[in-house]
Amino acid sequence: MQDYVSLGPLPSDESCAQIGDANYAVQARMECTRFIALLRATFGPEPSGAWLTTKAFDHDYGTYYEVVCYFNPRAPASIDYAFRCEREAPTSWGSEAAALRQCPECGAELEIGSAMQLSSYLAAGALLCPKCKIIYNPDHSVLARFPGGDH
Repeated sequence: MQDYVSLGPLPSDESCAQIGDANYAVQARMECTRFIALLRATFGPEPSGAWLTTKAFDHDYGTYYEVVCYFNPRAPASIDYAFRCEREAPTSWGSEAAALRQCPECGAELEIGSAMQLSSYLAAGALLCPKCKIIYNPDHSVLARFPGGDH
């Protein structure tokens, strides 16, 4: 059985797309995707039994979208992650740039651009943790691990 907590469409102090706006569905899903990336950058990747995703909800005025964190009630780490996201989610995009540049495993600054010699052929926008020797996708999911890292 899976349960979830709703985290909203984006950080709570920011303005979001509104039902009825032109291209609402596209804009809202993009905001949710960006918010998921910020949550993963802030709290690390989801543990087993938890996952962040966009969920559609019906409303009298149409369908609206929010980020939710599903969790397994029998997996304590997934419960902790979901409720930590709910309790400590960033309240603005202001913290986004810094959080997206930190390794979710060790907190070291991730390298991009010319520092991506090991992975430039793997994925556009990939990020390298020089300490852990882990290459991340822009959403902080692991793309590759190289021997010799600190983990």
